[in-house]
Amino acid sequence: MHDHTPLGTQLSIAETLLWQEKFRRALAVLVGFMALSLIWTGPVAAPSVLSSRTGVQQALSVAALAVAAYLLFNAIISRRVAKSGTASRALLYIVLAADVVLLFTVLFAATPPSEYVRGLILATFALPFTRLYFGRRATVVSVAAVALGYTTLIGVATNLGLLDAPQEQFWNLGIFLLGTLLLGELYGEVAGQMDRMLALFERAQEGDFSGAYDESLDRMPDPITMIGRSYNTMRVRLQSLVLTDALSGCFNRRGFDQLCAREVSRAVRGRYPIALLAIDGDQFKRVNDEFGHLTGDEVLRGIGARLREMARAGDVVARTGGDEFEILAPDTNAAGAQILADRVQAAFRGKPFDSLGGVRSVSVSIGIASVDADTDQILSTLIARADEALYVAKRNGGDRCQLWEPGLRGLDDPLPGQRSIDATLLIDTLTEDQ
Repeated sequence: MHDHTPLGTQLSIAETLLWQEKFRRALAVLVGFMALSLIWTGPVAAPSVLSSRTGVQQALSVAALAVAAYLLFNAIISRRVAKSGTASRALLYIVLAADVVLLFTVLFAATPPSEYVRGLILATFALPFTRLYFGRRATVVSVAAVALGYTTLIGVATNLGLLDAPQEQFWNLGIFLLGTLLLGELYGEVAGQMDRMLALFERAQEGDFSGAYDESLDRMPDPITMIGRSYNTMRVRLQSLVLTDALSGCFNRRGFDQLCAREVSRAVRGRYPIALLAIDGDQFKRVNDEFGHLTGDEVLRGIGARLREMARAGDVVARTGGDEFEILAPDTNAAGAQILADRVQAAFRGKPFDSLGGVRSVSVSIGIASVDADTDQILSTLIARADEALYVAKRNGGDRCQLWEPGLRGLDDPLPGQRSIDATLLIDTLTEDQ
């Protein structure tokens, strides 16, 4: 049996029990002491099963003790939960059982058998909240407890000859069960909607906007459906703001990491190769020094545009640093990655940027790495190899591509499978010196 507890990831059972405790306390006082006061002072004169056997005073004393015991029980439970900060499902069921015990104890002590339907009415008010906050299983437990308590009282009253036509009371029980079934389904629908919305918001907090609210699952469109539609409308814009580098128009580091993880997992499942191009602008520091940073920003914008134009459908283009870019190429072996790198290089070689007066071009160096995807951990290896190949390309004068292959050593004793911080620093140094 699946529980939809839409606030489960935000509000634990403990938190919900704590804020509901004051409502339980108020309900006990209202239903218990007010009913007893009315009967005691005389406006309501109705013999209960217990009062017919022991007298009114004794019956009302039992009801008053039940209310007091319930209040004490809830105070103890609340203090325990507040101190520990946790509450188990078993404790929840005990609290729900205590609610039902109080309800039918008061009915037994202070209500005539013909009016036991009042207990079903009160339970009908409470059960939807149980469904919404604690899920289907807790609701089934509560409904079963109410049905058992009601049936027990009807049986006792009938055996004592205090209830005529008990079958009518079971009609009331049937209507109650049908009503709680319908209300349970309604609140279950609401719970499911809220569950899906919260899941989307939690993913959005991590920068993942790939999921959309599926309104086709809503059997009864309502305001939550409208919220889902609004989320679908704005999620594309949110994804662009969070995952895209505003300057270059490429993915930023967050977007790159997220899409890399997705593509690597897909490659591992499909057992196909995956390649990475580490791209660094040559002599870019001179561009900033000679033309200023505003012009440098325009050049970065142009680099991003050219890289996106050269990339294939499905490739991931990202700006990961100042003038550092990466292209992740799914389903691409070393030969295919070399072809892609040559295309990228050709897009820059001898082709000036308008922002540089149409007379100055900016070349790029490219490190290439390709691996067969056999584990989700290969991404770190891929990045380290592409960085090492890029360093070799920069060290050999730049404006060239370098494919990583076994035996290539851009640094002394590189760390396999780990991004080399020293390599990154040396690449930056070579860039500044060129």
